[in-house]
Amino acid sequence: MSKKTNHVIPSAERGGWAVKKSGAARSSRSFDKKSEAILYARTISKKEQTELFIHRKDGTIQNRNSYGQDPFPPKDRKH
Repeated sequence: MSKKTNHVIPSAERGGWAVKKSGAARSSRSFDKKSEAILYARTISKKEQTELFIHRKDGTIQNRNSYGQDPFPPKDRKH
């Protein structure tokens, strides 16, 4: 089973920003400002205990935050 995530992505239709769940065909909600989309997505991610990905205008990932049940201490990531 894949981990559920939320994404703040550029909205092609309106030129603003959208919040979309992983695997969803449509966005949950659209916003004119990125900051508004981030606040909404952060609230949802905290409630659902999911990971949040914030994308840049070009679609690359700018930032990611986990609001789920992370292991403590965190696992050492090998790069």
